[in-house]
Amino acid sequence: MGTKKKKKIIMKKYLIIGLSALIIEVCSTFYIRSVAEGNLPMMLFFAGISPFLGLPFLGYMVESKTWTERIKQSISSSIGYGIGVLVVIYFIK
Repeated sequence: MGTKKKKKIIMKKYLIIGLSALIIEVCSTFYIRSVAEGNLPMMLFFAGISPFLGLPFLGYMVESKTWTERIKQSISSSIGYGIGVLVVIYFIK
């Protein structure tokens, strides 16, 4: 595999990790809101999909072998969570 193709796959991995973190942040915030409002159908919906939200990046997290890779994954997760917070704030207002 060429180095250009390998870099593209690695960048795609970090994009997937960031997007997964964004989705987890948004969904967890709306789950908490549904619990606070006592909205049973929404609570059941989020309880049903929550275990599947982390699947896209869990494999990447488990297979990382170096601390550099783990730190890069943590940074992409952090960026995803941060963007997720901004999305939630936008929807709440």
